[in-house]
Amino acid sequence: MGIIDKLKGTPKWKHQDLAVRLEGLKETDDPAVFAEALETDTEARVRRVAVGRVDDVAVLAQAAQNDADEDVRDKAAERLVSLATDAGRDEALAASAAAGVSDQKKLSTIVKTSPHASARAAALARVTDTRALGSIARHAKDETSARAAFDRIADRDELTNVALKSDHKDLALAAFDRVIDASAPDRALLETLESRSQQKAVSKRARTLMQHMDEAEATRIKAAEEQARREQQITDAIEQVAQIADVARAETELARLTDVWTTLGAASDAGAARFADVVSRANSAIDAKRRDAADKALQAARAAEEEVELARSRAEAVATREALLTRVETLVADTPEHLKAQLNAIEEEWRSLAPLVGNGPEASRLAERFAVAVAACRTRHEMGAELDTTRAKLDALVTEAETLPAMEETPAADRWRTLVREARGLATVLKNAGRPADDLKTRLDAVAAVFAGRDALVKEAATKTLDEQLVKLQRMSDRAKRVAEAEQITLREGERLMKDVRTALDEASAIDRKDFREAAATLTGWLEKVAPRVRDLREMDDWRRFANQQAQDRLILEAETLVAKLALEEQHGQPSDLAAASRKLRDLHGKWKLAAEAPRDQAQKLWERFRTATDLIRLRCEVYFKQVREARTASLSTRTALVEEAESLVNSTDWVKTATRFQELQKAWQDAGPMLRGGDGPDPARDLMKRFRAASNAFFSRRREDLTTRKKVWGDNQSKKEALCARAEELAQSTDWDAASAEMKKLQAEWKTVGPLRRAKSEALWTRFRAAADNFFERYHHRHEIALAGKIAEREEWLATLEGIAATDGDAPEGLAEKIQTLRTTWNRAVPIPTAEFRALVDRWQKTLASVIAKWPDAFKGTDVDPAAAITRMEKLVTRLETLLEQLNEGAPEPKKALSPTELLAQKLRSALAQNAMGGRSTDDSKWRSAADTLKDAQASWQRLPPVPGDQAAALQTKFAGIARKIGDLVRKNQPSHSGGGGKPSGGHQGGGGGHKGGGHDKRPQRTPAGASA
Repeated sequence: MGIIDKLKGTPKWKHQDLAVRLEGLKETDDPAVFAEALETDTEARVRRVAVGRVDDVAVLAQAAQNDADEDVRDKAAERLVSLATDAGRDEALAASAAAGVSDQKKLSTIVKTSPHASARAAALARVTDTRALGSIARHAKDETSARAAFDRIADRDELTNVALKSDHKDLALAAFDRVIDASAPDRALLETLESRSQQKAVSKRARTLMQHMDEAEATRIKAAEEQARREQQITDAIEQVAQIADVARAETELARLTDVWTTLGAASDAGAARFADVVSRANSAIDAKRRDAADKALQAARAAEEEVELARSRAEAVATREALLTRVETLVADTPEHLKAQLNAIEEEWRSLAPLVGNGPEASRLAERFAVAVAACRTRHEMGAELDTTRAKLDALVTEAETLPAMEETPAADRWRTLVREARGLATVLKNAGRPADDLKTRLDAVAAVFAGRDALVKEAATKTLDEQLVKLQRMSDRAKRVAEAEQITLREGERLMKDVRTALDEASAIDRKDFREAAATLTGWLEKVAPRVRDLREMDDWRRFANQQAQDRLILEAETLVAKLALEEQHGQPSDLAAASRKLRDLHGKWKLAAEAPRDQAQKLWERFRTATDLIRLRCEVYFKQVREARTASLSTRTALVEEAESLVNSTDWVKTATRFQELQKAWQDAGPMLRGGDGPDPARDLMKRFRAASNAFFSRRREDLTTRKKVWGDNQSKKEALCARAEELAQSTDWDAASAEMKKLQAEWKTVGPLRRAKSEALWTRFRAAADNFFERYHHRHEIALAGKIAEREEWLATLEGIAATDGDAPEGLAEKIQTLRTTWNRAVPIPTAEFRALVDRWQKTLASVIAKWPDAFKGTDVDPAAAITRMEKLVTRLETLLEQLNEGAPEPKKALSPTELLAQKLRSALAQNAMGGRSTDDSKWRSAADTLKDAQASWQRLPPVPGDQAAALQTKFAGIARKIGDLVRKNQPSHSGGGGKPSGGHQGGGGGHKGGGHDKRPQRTPAGASA
């Protein structure tokens, strides 16, 4: 360090005293000074002042991360945010500032508001908090940054907030797609998005999804109902399977119904349970029938075995008897005597046979057959020619029978029944006569088989018909049950049911089957429950029809009265109010529809009377109707022109003018009168109305959307201007003048960049903002007076505290020394005030402090305010100055003769030239400079002494002031003028602050009472 640097002294912003350092920072504009103060100063108050003026990003980042004071860290981070979001800053500087911020909220603010892309990217890269990312995605001005933040969000709640509150339509839709599962959307979340989202597209998509969900739910319910109905039908049919006697047929039907059930797909739990139950019961019934059939088969097999055993025992006897029967049936003899002899022999052999065991009927049959054969043999020989005739008749009948299958069924069946009885009789005669016609019998059996097959088919068809009638009867029971159990039924439904039930019961009464009787009994039971309700409904209907008859009579009377009135007016040539008559006609028809149902025996007659009267009214009003049609037809062209003009204005953007014109068109539409309505064909009136309404709606929808957009812009601008107003109002009361002034100017510039808003709001906000700005700059122009007033108020407060202590009576308050020492330290460290008012405060302070010390001197023993210790320090300072004065007097030159000013100036110039020629300062100069420094130190020490009451302190004060004045005079006389005053003793008025200048104008040391500096 050079000597020049040493002579410069320590700058105020590096002074040891805190207040001096703060004042020094306010007096400089060097950013490097603020940066060094922020890095090196140990006092948080200094760093808080410096941080707002630092532009070095590295220093700010270091302070934001590591400073011990939280307020300094926050202000450093805010300064970095300000640099990163300032449009006037360099792009690289803004990016560096963003990289130095670590607080998530502040990083979010940079991403949302910074105009620099690199700063936004640097800040976004450091954002890790999900909520901060969500805030960026919702409110970032740059959509690219918002998209980047959005892509990093995985939290469902934040995605939902983006969909609800995002300023960007595309991001809101993307958030909607991510938060809503299209395959299984959350209905409650959709309702929230539909009602609360700021983006119409999101609300519309949510509403569309909910509509699809409702439609899908309705379809599902309908399909479920159809599924339940089909399940019910199948399970009801399976329940009937148990009633089928044929096991094979029951199994086939059950398998078929099971296949049908399988084709239904997934069934409900209740339906599946019921299906399993009825299938189980049906299988149980089929198994029971199968077991019964097996038992019967087993018994039959056992009986067959026994029968075989019996047959074996009588086989020979039967065979012997059959042989004898064959011999008798085929016996041929030439003469009756020969025949008689052979028959006698055969009869004798028959009688000799052993009787048949265990088969009495069979034995009787064979015996009877043998007797018949013997008789037939005798008869055959006696009636030979007659039997030939009988065979010929049988042959003719068989031949005729063989032609019957080709004939129509009914005549053939009738003939077959007659023919077969006759043929069977002839065959019996031939058989009994011993001449059986087996060939003819075989042919006749073949024809019988054909007719038997036909009968079987008829019986099967009849059985199937009966089964269908049974199912129909059971379904009728189910229908009657549903009606009986329903809470409400209509008369029409009840009467139709009773009619159908009676028809079904009449049909079932002709069938004598147990299942039919049971089904009919069940149906009768339900009918008995429905019948009373139907009777009640019928009675109510009869009463209603009776009441309607009265109403119809009144309507007919009104119509006939109107007819008579119109006729009378026509006869007398009086004008008729046909418009009122047409309205009355329309009213009569409307009321007739409400009472259309009358008693059945009177309904047609009443209707004929009413129709006749109304037709006469309509005929009389035809002239009026024609006029109305002409008027409506005329208005059609007018409305068409209105519609065409409305459609031409749909895309206009001159909102005010076009809206006014649309209102005029709507008024003209109303004034155009009624239009002719179409009949069954196209209705031009309805089409024009639809086109006119569509054009109006389209324009006003566009207008509302534009107004909504403008309202949003206005709202955003209003929010921005309100924020500027709020900030300006905060700054209006600030005392950080430089920073607040710069920010206020920045707010004024930013105000000009904000777009328009509603006129009423704009004027009010501008007045508010201008008032805040004017208030601040008014205070800024008087900032010195305000600061001075604040300092004086602060001193007044300390002085009031001290005076309160001085006013206390009695013993010394507890902790008095500590309180006084704290107040004294605070007073001394405060910045001095160069005003006359401050001198009065100093005097009050010194007097009050002196009174406190004099009142309780023992309380201050051993402290810095101890009077005895202060006296000792005074004496040492006086002694020190006396010694210095003696040293100066010893080396002082002899008094010179009085010189004129010109001679004195010449002498000083010669001395200066001599010193310059020697290249350094003389020893004498150093002596006087050292004397000046010693005097300043002594004066500063004296000022730091507490006020000491008493004569001794006053005498020391007077002595110290006299010696100091003498030394000052010597120094001024002997110190060279080229020193620039650097060695002059400080004689300004010291205002009680520990070593701070009070700003006095007298360069000589001022006489102050002892201990003027507390």
